[in-house]
Amino acid sequence: MEAVLHLPVAPNVELVAAKAVETMGGALGMSRSRVEAASVAVVEACLNAIEHGGGTMVVRLSGDSANERPRLVIEVEDHGHGFEPSAIAPRRPACALGSGCRRGWGLTLIRELMDDVKITSRPGLTLVWMLKYVENGP
Repeated sequence: MEAVLHLPVAPNVELVAAKAVETMGGALGMSRSRVEAASVAVVEACLNAIEHGGGTMVVRLSGDSANERPRLVIEVEDHGHGFEPSAIAPRRPACALGSGCRRGWGLTLIRELMDDVKITSRPGLTLVWMLKYVENGP
């Protein structure tokens, strides 16, 4: 099962992607907590694409229940300036307690909420690839 969404930069458009994740995750038999984690991750990726990307973003969802480990794959693509993913260090919890540390948590959240994440970026194209298994692994 697959879905491709071409989403404009508009208020609350990230919620459209989250609803698609909820629908597909539910159809795959994913638990509510795992669906919610994937939904938050796609919202974060979309918000990054809105803030840093250019124009329309593309969200691709692919659900595979026939695989040995059923999974949901989410891709969020934008066409902004690009960045060096390895240069973005994960945020530390201590920073949340300090002042001035409210922004910049998106990629850290995505990495913590999903089972696998790959980010490729260059000028004109950033792709955030996220995988969430239907069930927890061993």
